[in-house]
Amino acid sequence: MTISEQLVVAVEALSEHVILFDAEDRVVMANRAWRELNEDIAEYSKPGIRFEDHLRAGIRHGLIPEAVGREEAWLRERMEHHRNPTGPFEVTRQDGLCFRVHEQRLPKGGNFTIISDVTEAKRVDRSFRENEDRFQAVVNHSPTKVHIKDKQGRYILINELAARLFGVTEEQAKGKTSHDIFPKEKADAFVAHDRMVMEAGRAFEQEEIWPGPAGPATFLTVKFPIMNLAGEITGIGAIGTDITKRKRTEEKLRHSEENLQDRVAELEEAQRKLERQGQDLTRLADDLKIARDDAQTASRAKSVFLASMSHELRTPLNAIIGFSEVMKEETMGPMGSDLYLDYTKDIHASGLHLLSLINDVLDLSKVESGMEEVHEEVLSIPLVVDSAVRLISQHAEDCGVAVEQDIQEITHGLYADERKIMQVLTNLLSNAVKFTKTGGKVTIRVKCDSSGSNVFEIVDTGIGIAPEDIPKALTQFVQVDSSLNRQYQGTGLGLPLAKTLVELHGGTLRLESQAGVGTRVILRFPAARTVPFQSSLSAGGPK
Repeated sequence: MTISEQLVVAVEALSEHVILFDAEDRVVMANRAWRELNEDIAEYSKPGIRFEDHLRAGIRHGLIPEAVGREEAWLRERMEHHRNPTGPFEVTRQDGLCFRVHEQRLPKGGNFTIISDVTEAKRVDRSFRENEDRFQAVVNHSPTKVHIKDKQGRYILINELAARLFGVTEEQAKGKTSHDIFPKEKADAFVAHDRMVMEAGRAFEQEEIWPGPAGPATFLTVKFPIMNLAGEITGIGAIGTDITKRKRTEEKLRHSEENLQDRVAELEEAQRKLERQGQDLTRLADDLKIARDDAQTASRAKSVFLASMSHELRTPLNAIIGFSEVMKEETMGPMGSDLYLDYTKDIHASGLHLLSLINDVLDLSKVESGMEEVHEEVLSIPLVVDSAVRLISQHAEDCGVAVEQDIQEITHGLYADERKIMQVLTNLLSNAVKFTKTGGKVTIRVKCDSSGSNVFEIVDTGIGIAPEDIPKALTQFVQVDSSLNRQYQGTGLGLPLAKTLVELHGGTLRLESQAGVGTRVILRFPAARTVPFQSSLSAGGPK
């Protein structure tokens, strides 16, 4: 088979329609596809037929819709293009088939024509355009900001909302980059975001602020890579949602939450304040109750004291009045009688007792009112103790009670008020004698402990008191036995007054006792009041 024969076979097998025209514009050769296409006008499609006659036959058979109504004009235009082709063109037949016609003039005259069936391609293209129009309509009417960039960062699609926010039209934006549209700072931020998406190959989101008719609007923009079938990134898409209302709502909620927290904090503080006030009121009520109880106790103590004092004062006064009346009336005979001497002794003792009671009350009142003056000097402890013992010795002898001194070797003096120290010691010794039965013993001891403090102890073998009654014994105007017919008389001021006078010197008074065994009173004066005896005589007291 020759090359020419092979070429004919090849052309015959082509799906395209191939026609060769000679210089006189007659059909020289046409392949099978051409012949099948023109079956309705086959006799005008055979070799030797002029192309114009072929066209007229097609018009007559209605194969060329665009020629209807303007047959001659269309024929002239078609023949002109056939003789002087300027490029491919498309023709649609009455059956809807669409063809692309390529005509080429040959060097020695004639025409070589190839006609391709592009019906399917046109349908696909039309469908694509329809889909594109639909997509564009959806995008343009979307409440979100949408745009697409190519790999070089040029805008290839932008919807109406995005164009409005950018301040450009869609046509103005296409083919432009961010730096062509926006200020450098904003454009740099957009490009950096694009680069992050390109490098990571995944979507990222960020908030963007755009001007709006009601003030700045916040958009949450998601940028994502666009890939081809090979998985290569060919562009970047962006969808931005207006979250202005949400942000404002969040801001309001945040403010509301902050306000609520402030209110809660204020309420909690108010509650704590009320609780503190309640606690203060409770403490105040407790204090008032204690004060009330103390006042009632003091009132009762004073009432008991007054009753007791009345009894104490009445007894010596009755004796003074009775014996003095006997003496005045000389009831027992003339004044020369020995009985008058005994009565005189009783009157004297009752007067002394009454004077002691009054002195105790006055002394305690002066100390409590702060009017008591202290005249301090260096005292010789042995002399003070001896003087106190001698003052109560007669009373002790009358009661049948032995009084002993146990004083260690004293090489120092006590810096104190002599009268008050004497009053303390005589009160304590008198008490010890009073509450010790005949045959008993009272001992006074003095020593200096390791800290340099002077310690006085008055110990008796008397009736003692129960440990739980010790606080009563140290309370003013209170007596352990408060009955009016009690065995041991007194105001109940002895121990409290002694304690107050010791504390006036910075010291302490402690009471230890056991009922039926005896009592120990311990006086402790601070080391600051201990003065070496020899130096004290020349220095005039502690420095």
